Amino acid sequence: MTHPAQKTPGTAFVISHEPDPNRRTSSTSLIALAVTRSLGRQGVPVVRLHPNRLDHSLHSKYCSEVALCPDMYQSGPALVEYLLQLASRYSGKRVLIPASDDCAEFLGAHRPVLEHAFRVCAARPEVMQHVVNKRRQYEQAERLGIPIPETYFPESRSDIERLAATIRNYPYIIKPLVAHTWRLASMQRVSQGRKALLVRTPDELRSAWLAMGDDSRDVMLQEVIGGRDEQLFTFLAYLNDDGIPLAYCVRRKIRQLPVDFGYCTMTVSCHDDVVVRQSLQLLQGIGFSGICGVEYKFDAVTGEYKLIEINPRPVNTIGLAPACGVDIPYHRLPRPRRRSRRTGHHLAGRRDLVSPTRTSWQSSKWAATAASHRTSSGCDPCAAPKSRLRTLGTTGVPRGTITATWFGHTSRRASREVRGRCHSRGPRNNATRWGRR
Repeated sequence: MTHPAQKTPGTAFVISHEPDPNRRTSSTSLIALAVTRSLGRQGVPVVRLHPNRLDHSLHSKYCSEVALCPDMYQSGPALVEYLLQLASRYSGKRVLIPASDDCAEFLGAHRPVLEHAFRVCAARPEVMQHVVNKRRQYEQAERLGIPIPETYFPESRSDIERLAATIRNYPYIIKPLVAHTWRLASMQRVSQGRKALLVRTPDELRSAWLAMGDDSRDVMLQEVIGGRDEQLFTFLAYLNDDGIPLAYCVRRKIRQLPVDFGYCTMTVSCHDDVVVRQSLQLLQGIGFSGICGVEYKFDAVTGEYKLIEINPRPVNTIGLAPACGVDIPYHRLPRPRRRSRRTGHHLAGRRDLVSPTRTSWQSSKWAATAASHRTSSGCDPCAAPKSRLRTLGTTGVPRGTITATWFGHTSRRASREVRGRCHSRGPRNNATRWGRR
C-alpha cells in the first residue's frame, strides 16, 4: 500500500454500496468514477470502498487503493468499525465522500462516530432526516417559501379513492418517499427499474396502488409538470458546515433515459439566478452541509421553478462541474479559505465559468460524443484516431462548448465548433475495455 504524500490536501475515501447482494454482473457507479477522477487529477490519493469488485469504477487509474468493505445492508456496525480501522492506516486529513443516496444516509446517521476519524461529506443526522424523506423535504420547502408541485401523500386505499374522485390535473406519477428504496433488489417487483409510475386516469391510479400491495404505503402522488426535459435544472454545490457555498454551478438537462422520468444522459451548464437563490435559501434554511444537487422543473403555466428533489450527495452529472471551472469534489478537501488581499475578508465561493459546458453520457453503448475536439486524445474510453471523427453539424451548439464521455471525462477546448462521435475499434476483452484509466 502506498501511503498518501504529505504535500497533498489529504486522502479521499469514496464509498459506494451494492443494491443487489446476489448480483453477478458488473455495473458502473458514474458518481464514484467522476469523483475519483476529479480528485485523482488534482493529485489526491483516492481509496475506493465497495462491498465487491463488480463495479467498473474500481479500475480507474486514479484509485490508489480498492478496499472491499462490509455491506451496509448486511451489517451497518461492521461497516462503521471497518471504516474506523481503515482510517488508522492513513496519516493526515481524511475525507469520506458518499457516491449514492444509500451511502449518504448511512454516513449522515453515523456521522457523530465517524467524524472522529474523517471529515464526513454528509449532512448531520437531524438534517439528513429532512432531506432523505421527500415528505419532510417538501414540508421544509413550503416552510421556506420554495414552490413545489401539486403533491399528495396517500397512506391507505380510502385515501386513493378520495384522490381518484377529486384530483383533475392528470397525468400524475407515483414515486417513493425515499428514492433509493426502489433501486434495491427487494423492490424491483414494484419499480421494475423505474424511478416513478405514470398514471393518466383514476382507474390507472387505483390499479397501480393495488399492484404495489403492502409496498404502497411509503409513496407520494405528484403532478407531472408539463414541458420538455430542457426545463429541468439542477444546482450542484458544496456547502461547508456553516452553510457557506464554497463552490457551485447550475446545469440544464438536455436528455434523459427513460424519457420523462429517467437518468440524465446529456446536460449543459447554464446561469440561472432564480435557481441559485432558491437553492441557497432552501439548503441554508434546513442547515445542509456537504455536496448536493437540487433539482427543479420550470412550470411555464405558473412561471415558477418547482422543487423536484434534493440529492444529498454528488449527482450522476457531477463530472460537469470540473468541466465548467468548479471542481466541487476537490473543494471538499481541507484547504484554507481564501482571503482578499485588499480587505482581508474571506472570498465568496467559486462559481462556474461564463461559457457553457455540455456533457453527455451513453452508458448503453461503448461510444463517446464530443464537441469542439482538438485531438482524439480527449476521448478517454475510445482513444480513436482523429480520422474517425465524423462531423454531425453545429446547429444549436453554443460557441466554446465542450462535451464529455459518460464516464465524466472532459475533452479539451478547441478553436472551432465540431460535433463528432468516436466509436471503439472492434471488440475488446474485459481487461482492455475496463482497464485502468
